[in-house]
Amino acid sequence: MACLPRFWLPLIGVLVFAACAHGQSIALVDSKDQLTLLNSSHWKAGEVEGRNCLILDKTGEQRPPVRRPGEYALLKDNHSVGEFTVEAAMLEPESKKNRDVCLIFGYQDDTHFYYAHVSSSSDNKFHNIIMRVDGDSRKRINLERNPEPWLFNGWISMRIQHSTNGEIKVFVSDLEAPLMTAKDTTYPIGEIGFGAFDDRAAFSTLEVK
Repeated sequence: MACLPRFWLPLIGVLVFAACAHGQSIALVDSKDQLTLLNSSHWKAGEVEGRNCLILDKTGEQRPPVRRPGEYALLKDNHSVGEFTVEAAMLEPESKKNRDVCLIFGYQDDTHFYYAHVSSSSDNKFHNIIMRVDGDSRKRINLERNPEPWLFNGWISMRIQHSTNGEIKVFVSDLEAPLMTAKDTTYPIGEIGFGAFDDRAAFSTLEVK
């Protein structure tokens, strides 16, 4: 397993990273130097429903001391990010329960970060939640109880708004109101990324403001 570095600063395949306000646009074509992959052997370039994308082809495994997304990729050398959007598609069959895609933000190291878990089910505990990972423990921090499941077949977009004052909003596809919200100041800035808790998924576009 690759060892991910600790930072206090804030797809392999054909991907587009667009840094909008005050940023730049970078095309990531077979460019490993743009991402830190937890386990590079779990990822591959491919095509899903007509899109060239980065595919999480092998599910990650849990590792001590705390349960958290089993596999993810982080954008390298990115400073405090307040908003980003990821387009993703599920690769697991619809019959599988609790399918998920995770967005990582406020990342400090492998046991200190937030993640938004967008799932095909909702239980107010582990699925369809915003979680704070804090060393050897984790805590659900979203304010809503059992937000509507919003992970279907086909491509969806997921957007995170994360303010340094601790406000967190998670939007999915064409929802005008956030699916989930939270208020937590533990990690005001940090790296961003994407992955899944224990599923396979594809990722086509990462747009950052």
